[in-house]
Amino acid sequence: MGLSINTISAGALTAYDNGQPGLVVAYISSALKGKGFDVNLDETLQRRLAAYEEENRLVDLIRSSKASPRASETTFSLPLVRDLLSHQQEALSHALAVQNAANFSVPGSGKTTSTLAAYSALRAKNIVDRIVVIGPASSFSPWEDEFRETFGRMPSSLRLVGTSQQRSELLRESERFDLILCTYQMAYREKENLARLLRRARYLLVLDESHNIKNIELGPWANTALELAPLAERRMILSGTPAPHSLRDLWSQLTFLWPSEALLKDRITYEQWIVSSPEPADDLRRELHSFFIRTKKSDLGLPKPTVKFVKIPYKAVPKRQRLIIRLLELSTLQEAKKLGLGRADTAILRRWRRARTIRLLQAASNPALLSSSAVDLGDPGDPFDSEPALAGLLKDYTDHETPAKIAWVVDTVRDLVQAGSKVVVWATFVDNLVLLQSLLDDLAPLLAYGGVPAYDDDSDPNFESRERNIRDFKTRADRTLLIANPAACSESISLHMQCHDAVYLERTFNCGQFLQSMDRIHRVGMPHGTHATYHLPLIPCAVEHVLDQRLRNRQETLYRLLDDDMPVLGYDDDSALLEREDDLEAIFKDVLQEISKSAGQGYSRSAQGGRSRR
Repeated sequence: MGLSINTISAGALTAYDNGQPGLVVAYISSALKGKGFDVNLDETLQRRLAAYEEENRLVDLIRSSKASPRASETTFSLPLVRDLLSHQQEALSHALAVQNAANFSVPGSGKTTSTLAAYSALRAKNIVDRIVVIGPASSFSPWEDEFRETFGRMPSSLRLVGTSQQRSELLRESERFDLILCTYQMAYREKENLARLLRRARYLLVLDESHNIKNIELGPWANTALELAPLAERRMILSGTPAPHSLRDLWSQLTFLWPSEALLKDRITYEQWIVSSPEPADDLRRELHSFFIRTKKSDLGLPKPTVKFVKIPYKAVPKRQRLIIRLLELSTLQEAKKLGLGRADTAILRRWRRARTIRLLQAASNPALLSSSAVDLGDPGDPFDSEPALAGLLKDYTDHETPAKIAWVVDTVRDLVQAGSKVVVWATFVDNLVLLQSLLDDLAPLLAYGGVPAYDDDSDPNFESRERNIRDFKTRADRTLLIANPAACSESISLHMQCHDAVYLERTFNCGQFLQSMDRIHRVGMPHGTHATYHLPLIPCAVEHVLDQRLRNRQETLYRLLDDDMPVLGYDDDSALLEREDDLEAIFKDVLQEISKSAGQGYSRSAQGGRSRR
């Protein structure tokens, strides 16, 4: 039958189902019946086959329906203590109509509230018993807070943390919890226990910030989500930026909702369709229109934010930094030619491209970062090993000058705080976070990055955690500065009531986390008369020129898909930087072209000729 067979014995064949038991069982059953065999399925396979057939029927129904599912009405009362806004009511109706719903509304629109209302409705209809939420660690407190605001009481919540034994004991008592919260990392580690949990009762399984499983190549997080999906009674995904990298990001998220692959087919077919379509974003939006809902910022009546790009003139960049950037660029160009001629091993070339691109980004923000180990970047050798001039410039670099963007951020923060503003500063590289903390020490900055524990320790009232630092920033008048890494808290936290200025030290090549971080201060409920302002410095160098252009292209694709009207730039954390080889190759090619174009002429002319943007 064309199936991959694992074992053969006298009375049995064991076939791989490739994660699609419903599809494979339907295929086997049909093929055997077609050859005259009687087919009997055990109870589990009967349920899988029925779910597969029902999912295909429902997808066809939604796709062919002339009336949009979002027009559905909720005709019974829910035990909510807060009134749903009109767009939240629409999201609730949509979720109940399509059964497995995608809510791609902008951050701050109340996706959590709409989801809890849908959960309440599903319980009232006796469809589900409980709810499991998989999301970033920063989402735990917001889910608990929203539960309290929605239902008027604090939830009994299970945060899946602690030792393996502690986690197992908590999961065995899952029926006593209102809300089960788990990170994507922990879901991967506890996949078998979560599978048993989902089999024991009828669960609504929610992926918060679902773009975390965007990898179409199916990394561990995506694989875990897709394996757990068929075990849940209902599924929902929530993300304001569902395609931060490209349209390929959607396949794993929507296949989590529809595990039969009835919606987007298998990933190879989906990728071929994207490549063959002349207007894939527009075509995909039309194809998926009924399957997701999005509330745009224009729907919420939010004031448009101000984006201040400040181009630092070439002459204002300290001399050592200018020379380091230029030498690193020329060294990179020369090494690229050598590796190209020598036809280097693909794996070595991939590591080299990634490391050199990151090194160029580091030089643009803070050349002192180049002196740190490059092992974690996959760098086969430091660029200044063969460049004595670079090594000399980097020696005791911090004793000689302050990098241009660092100095600009420090001055900007001081001006904003002196004017009475609370400020959040976003930076990618951890050493830059620590440096900014030192340079702004008199402002008593609070830190939020991976090196600070995520959760409070109830046994230690003085324990420093990201939860505590964010809470202090929001509630204490004397804590006016938060320095954060987008990887740690660009998602699921709200700062819009207290903070309206965000300063960015550096950007990288993926738009998801920048969009998320921007929305920390631009959300529903902003105090009347306030508006968000983003401050971004740019220096004249090849990697920043390429970065700026590529981020514009990516945000255009995302917003065409979502039919949105408020395009911005893109951003992501270092851990997800340059994760795909085809993307890295294209980025690096653009960087080399930019270096070659500027060779021998410097950047002063291009820096002065660029137009100012606000």
